[in-house]
Formats: sequence, structure tokens, C-alpha cells
Amino acid sequence: MGGKLPTFLYIGTSKAGSTWLFNALAVHPQVFLASSKGLYYFDQHVGRGEDWYLGHFADAHHQLARGEISHSYLSSVDAPARILATNPAIRLLACLREPVKRAFSDYLDLVKNGQHDGSFETALERFPRLVDRGRYATHLRHYVDLFDRGQLHVGLFDDLQADPQAYADGVFAFLGVDPLVLPPSAIARRMPAGRMRNASAAAAAKKASRLVLRLGLARLRSRVKRSTLLRQVLYRPYAEDRPAMDPATAAELRTVFGPEVAALDTMLTAPVSARWGYP
Repeated sequence: MGGKLPTFLYIGTSKAGSTWLFNALAVHPQVFLASSKGLYYFDQHVGRGEDWYLGHFADAHHQLARGEISHSYLSSVDAPARILATNPAIRLLACLREPVKRAFSDYLDLVKNGQHDGSFETALERFPRLVDRGRYATHLRHYVDLFDRGQLHVGLFDDLQADPQAYADGVFAFLGVDPLVLPPSAIARRMPAGRMRNASAAAAAKKASRLVLRLGLARLRSRVKRSTLLRQVLYRPYAEDRPAMDPATAAELRTVFGPEVAALDTMLTAPVSARWGYP
């Protein structure tokens, strides 16, 4: 594959600050991001071909780092080898969130977008990804087996929440770009959970978004989708009505995820189990 290759990818996971990271990287003058968040080339759209993929980096010029953010790459069985074949020296970013909280956040997003209208328990049955995407050690192993460990930067969502600037500093250093103090707009929390204010308005917005994409205005579509103002118009953040997870369901999921979290301690040489309260 020739042309302007990406030098980094954010591979996952979802509901762990990927939109925040996109906005943080977008303001850095030495970073070029593909024209839209979520290309999903290496797992869902590889059939569109190399020219289609490289076209998203055609406007890159002087930037030291070029990349894209597709949070499904981490859990894809096929993506690691395809990425390796594209650029063996690529840098890979991942951010992990305590898997039970991640699954519940993913569920709230399904409800928010009108894709599910039921309990968390029924969503677990209907959408296997809620659990599968939390099997971090299994998914990371596919990358660790193919890439040098120094090419993989794995952060924790807890650290991003506690100190966004420090988290960004680590990402910038890993990508080999200069430090940058982020503006408040880039540090602010993105895409809080909530409900649609009006289903018809939200559906119309999605239809317009698909039309803009077909017209080839992917970068415009990306900016609009990440607009805080637009999301405030379309969605109402939860207040007292925020759904709560059944403690029994949470305990059952922690049992499922326990071996995966324990394996992260060794894989990342970090006390992930202790930080997430696992035995």
C-alpha cells in the first residue's frame, strides 16, 4: 500500500473516551486525523479497497502523526493482521474501562439511539458485544503477539477522567508530537448518557448525516456529529431518571470478566485488578 500511510490508530475500546480523544488530537497542529471518526476499514470496510482508505489521508502534509480512531479494531479477530500488513511500524492506542461499567455505558448508548427499549439484562442477550468488547486480555493478545510492545500504548479510562491533560500528555509523547495544553473545549466531557428529546428529530438528524456522507462531506459530518450543541438539542442528559444496574447482574459480570482483568495485570505490568476492585 503506497501513499500517505497512517502512523497511528486508536483501536479501542468503545465507551472509553474515543470521542474525547478525537477532539484532543484534532486540535494538535502536528496531528492529522482521517476525515471522520470511525472509518472501520480494517474490520468492516476492507472491501472498499486501499485507495478508498488512503483517500481519507490525502490532505495530510506536514503533520508528524497521521491516524484514525475506530474503536472496534480491538475486538476484531481480522484487524490486527491487516493492520500489520499495512504498516508494521504503526503505533496503536487503546483505552480500557472497567468492563462492567463499559458494558452498561454501551447499553445506555443503545437506549439513547433508539436501538433498544428494554432492560440491561435483555440487552446482554440481544447484543453479545456488550460482553465481548470487555474481554480485553483476549483481544490485546492478538496485538501483542504481532506487534512490538513499544508500539502499543494502553491507557485506563480512570486516568483520563482523573486528569485529562496528563492523559493527553502521555498520548502526545507516544505519538512523537510536541506537548500541547488543551483548551477547555477539548478537555470537556463528551457525549454523556441520556435520552432522545424527540425521536423524530433524532431520526431526521441521522438521515441527514447519512446524506452528507454520501455527498462526500465526511469531515463536515464528523464535526457536526461531535457538536456538543447539537447533542444538547437532540438528547437530554439523565438526571434522577438514570437507569441503575442490578447488583446481582453486576456481580455476575464481574465473575465473567475476572480472569480477563487478572490477565491484564501481567500483560500490562500494572495493578489493573486492584484499581478496578477485582480480587
